[in-house]
Parts: sequence; C-alpha cells; structure tokens
Amino acid sequence: MVDRQTRVKKKKFRKTPGSNTVTQYTREKNTKAKCNITGKQLAGTANQSKAIVNKLAKTKRRPSVKFGGVLSSPARKQLWEYKSLIEIGKIKLEDIPIKFKKFIKGDKE
Repeated sequence: MVDRQTRVKKKKFRKTPGSNTVTQYTREKNTKAKCNITGKQLAGTANQSKAIVNKLAKTKRRPSVKFGGVLSSPARKQLWEYKSLIEIGKIKLEDIPIKFKKFIKGDKE
C-alpha cells in the first residue's frame, strides 16, 4: 500500500550514476492565473493549491470586479470600450476582435 504523501505525487524513474533505478516522487507546481485575452499574469489571485484556495473566502480568492480572476485590467478596460461602442451603435459586434466576442456575448446585466 502506498502512503498518502506519495499517492498524490507523480512518479518518475531515474537512473543513478551507479546504474540503479530510483523512484522520485514530485508534486506538480501551481501555476499563476493568466488573462484569457492577453496572457498576462493576473494580479490579486492566489498561487496556492486548490485545497488551500478553496478554504479562503471568495473575496480573498480573486478581485471582486466583473471578470475578476479572468481578465487583466487593460483587457477589461478594452472590453468595456467595445461594449459601450456597440451599445451606442458606433461599431457592430462583428467589428471587434474574436477574443473579446465571447465576453461581450455572455455579458448580461
């Protein structure tokens, strides 16, 4: 039976200089949250394991603005500009970049 600590880790087999095969257990590193549009690292989001993050309060997990924890600040501002231009009729939905379309279509206030 495998102990609990190594059960969740990935198993890698490595050869040592003495030609022995050794099992190394490694846990995956946590990745920082990235913006869906620009790919930049998001500010205000935690970089811990899901078990730790889920124990935090919702306001501690991500910023409490619309699209917080999904879009970066510049991308969010650009999205609001496109949304307002569509509402006043200066541009059409087809004129905006594809990356922004899914956020404007899904946005219902």
